[in-house]
Amino acid sequence: MTNRGQESGTVSIPVAAQRAGLSVYTVRRYVRVGLVEAPLREDQLAEVRRIRRLTEMGINLAGVEVILAMRRRIESLQGEIARLERLLQQAEEE
Repeated sequence: MTNRGQESGTVSIPVAAQRAGLSVYTVRRYVRVGLVEAPLREDQLAEVRRIRRLTEMGINLAGVEVILAMRRRIESLQGEIARLERLLQQAEEE
């Protein structure tokens, strides 16, 4: 018998909580306030750990939400810069 969550690349909240070193209640709270979406994907475990570290530093969940949004925006802008650099390089080669 296989674990359906593993097949789809998702993990249950209890498993995510265990892997992140958090309580199930805490991970459910993160889902409830919109910091992560359920079902959790394997790649979201790093985000859950990041949230844990930020809250351990004394940042409240509203602050965590702002930090995560800024991080996503920075990653998006970095991707856009890379795309534009490729276009510029292609134009210079022509």
